[in-house]
Amino acid sequence: MSALHRWFASSGTWKRSIAISTAVTLLYSISVFGYSLLPFSNTSISGTLWDALALSVGFGLVTIGVPVFLWLRYEIRSPGALLVGILIFWHILVYIPPIGSGQGDSPGFLFVFVWAPMYLVAYVLLAVIEYWLRGRTVSASFSTP
Repeated sequence: MSALHRWFASSGTWKRSIAISTAVTLLYSISVFGYSLLPFSNTSISGTLWDALALSVGFGLVTIGVPVFLWLRYEIRSPGALLVGILIFWHILVYIPPIGSGQGDSPGFLFVFVWAPMYLVAYVLLAVIEYWLRGRTVSASFSTP
């Protein structure tokens, strides 16, 4: 029980972790949104721009924000490793001919957002497995604010 107490001991680390993960999410979502507005991107936005931005930020919080938060707050790195794999796959590998042609109707970053519920399940499973494999101990850095 003391391990859980150390996880929730400091509210300052919660605020910092939430602020950084939200900032990273906003940066990524706005970058993707800005790219989709460029004429050469061949991406069309249905609905209003504000709706599209809100959706991308919402899905981005799940896809980008959750692993960053878990890394910063709990030092659980496996969801972050999966996030890096997701980003590399959808932004780089999908354009290499053996994996994909890069000529599909939707750009890769769309799938970074659309599959957010599946990524969330994978993040939770990886976090639980990592927590269990570590022997259910938490780093000593959580005892300080």
